[in-house]
Amino acid sequence: MLRILSGLILMLFLASTEAQQVTVNEETDQDQTADQSTTLAPIQVTASRLATSTNDSERAVTVVSRADIQNKPNALLPDLLRNETGVYIQQTTPGQGIPIIRGLKGSQNLHLVDGMRVNTAFFRNSPNQYFALIDPFMIDQIDVVRGPGSVLYGGDALGGVVNVITHTPHFSDSAWQTGGQLAAIYNSADDQWLSHVNVDAGNDTVATTLGLSYQDTGARTTGSGETIPFTAYTARAANNKWVYQLNDQHRVLFDVQYLRQPATPRVDDLIAGFGQTQPDSQVFLFSPNERYFGHLNYQSSAATAWYDKADWHLAWQKIVDGRIKQGFGSDSVTTEQNASELWGFQVDFDKQVGAGQWVYGFEAYEDTIHSAKQKTQNNVTTDKEPRFPDQSVMQHLALYADYHHPIGDHQISAGGRYSDYRTDLNNPTISNDTLNLSDFTWQLGWLYALTDHDRLFANLSRGFRPPNIFDLGQVGDRPNNRFNVVNTNLKPESVHTLDVGYKHAGNGWQAEMVLFISDYNDVIASTLTGETTPAGQDIVQSQNIGEVRIWGLETQFNRYFDGGGHLYAHLTYIYGEQTEAQDKEPADRIPPTFGVLGYQWPVTDILYWRQQLRYADNQDRLSARDVRDARINPLGTGGFVVYDSHLTWQAGPQTTVRAGVENLFDKKYREHASGLDAAGRNYHLSVFYEF
Repeated sequence: MLRILSGLILMLFLASTEAQQVTVNEETDQDQTADQSTTLAPIQVTASRLATSTNDSERAVTVVSRADIQNKPNALLPDLLRNETGVYIQQTTPGQGIPIIRGLKGSQNLHLVDGMRVNTAFFRNSPNQYFALIDPFMIDQIDVVRGPGSVLYGGDALGGVVNVITHTPHFSDSAWQTGGQLAAIYNSADDQWLSHVNVDAGNDTVATTLGLSYQDTGARTTGSGETIPFTAYTARAANNKWVYQLNDQHRVLFDVQYLRQPATPRVDDLIAGFGQTQPDSQVFLFSPNERYFGHLNYQSSAATAWYDKADWHLAWQKIVDGRIKQGFGSDSVTTEQNASELWGFQVDFDKQVGAGQWVYGFEAYEDTIHSAKQKTQNNVTTDKEPRFPDQSVMQHLALYADYHHPIGDHQISAGGRYSDYRTDLNNPTISNDTLNLSDFTWQLGWLYALTDHDRLFANLSRGFRPPNIFDLGQVGDRPNNRFNVVNTNLKPESVHTLDVGYKHAGNGWQAEMVLFISDYNDVIASTLTGETTPAGQDIVQSQNIGEVRIWGLETQFNRYFDGGGHLYAHLTYIYGEQTEAQDKEPADRIPPTFGVLGYQWPVTDILYWRQQLRYADNQDRLSARDVRDARINPLGTGGFVVYDSHLTWQAGPQTTVRAGVENLFDKKYREHASGLDAAGRNYHLSVFYEF
């Protein structure tokens, strides 16, 4: 591990020394500066709710651009975050996936689409499928703020904030115009076909985009040549966005999104895992899983005494989590109908006051959970207690303000948020079935411009996650022969995080190095109660288990050469320890040291060759819960090095062809805590046609 870190630091030093020797022709200074502003330090909008280059933000931010997306697998949205600094991807089944940010996963990270919450009241604080219900083809950019974001975005933003920014059509002429894209993708390891079409039409006053996607994934072949059963699924998606430019200062956007997976198997429940002689189920389908989304946004840049710009949002989201399950060797079938219906309203303002900049606003969310369950045996169907309390409601109101002020070469920021939550479990058998709580979160930030290109930064922040309906009221079967029961006495989770780092963007290279330490209190986790059900299942319950300390190092490096060459690397190291009842042990599901080293070589003006190594170290620091998890080898998850190679051919002004091979040497490996082995040697072919 130390050798890897030392090697990376040495590489950064040598590259920086070389970069300082680069001389720039004065006649092209402006062009190169403009190009570097987007290539070396892309613009992000999530860390401060202001359009700011990543180099000028006091937060650690990862940006995945539209150009980056075409160099990545497009099956699922989480695939677009794989191989990014500070983000590790876990998959329980091929149709699902979650980002793990600074050792945290599920509802401990906040997921947004165009600034609106995706997290629901039944979002699990563990691997879940909901983030994969967003079509990756409609995305223009993804911002990942690494570290707490509770001041600007409220509860759940403990490990980080992932903001998915969808494609918005733009035309600069009054004449009616059209354009769009056709895409077709094939991946051999999953026998996977992806197809997509989107059409943009409009002018400088009104514009629209319509996108349609279809996915057909077959059985997965691993590096050993083994074919994993229960991995085939299909998905279809549609989205439509309208933009009305009322005048130079006022704009209205309306957006609808839909994605459906009709029947996706849960692999880890259908195949015997570590420590098991038989699987938990012989049938387990998420059927259907769906996401509906509608979003109305009004933007004004007509300055008033109260604001320079205003952003009003009204959004509705419905996530359907249907399930069909039959226990292994059982003659009964259980069906479930679970849904979250989330309404959100928020308004954001920014105002320049002297040299300082204020960002402030208001949020209101209400999430209603619908849940039902039936058991069918011998052709007789009876109603059972649902997974979640039916018609339970979680409400959220908040006020926040964040202030940025330059002082010479320094920039100071400070912010706070007051949040109020009310959760009603609507449970007639529990006398105290409501939870009311409020919280104040805050952040302090500092950025120092050493030179035109170099920055030092630090921030100290407090994050907050209220227990949701999944934590408080879930009832029913869990994997590994467990049964979950209600706990209405949970306290909220909180975290204090300190980041200290260095950034550079300019002179042909970009780099970032961040050291962080996070202290979590009252961490909520599923815990064995020591009791069993009459059927022999271990009874578990969400409880505040104690404290967790996580610290780590996140580094990234990009070197851009004359002629178009691009050398890139990143490495992330995370160490976690939890204290429970005075006993210390490793924290749950902490990723191993992982990273990427790659180079893109311009063979000709129209042909690029990209090769990269993806690597991860062993992870044998396991918690007691990890050891009991059938997805994790109790001896630890083995490390791996995987080689990918792709050629991108600009076949014409409108056609791009990408062909290559991933996992060239057919390595058998598993990403830590995932429910299945990764794909083996994969032959990839994609064609994109712009019109």
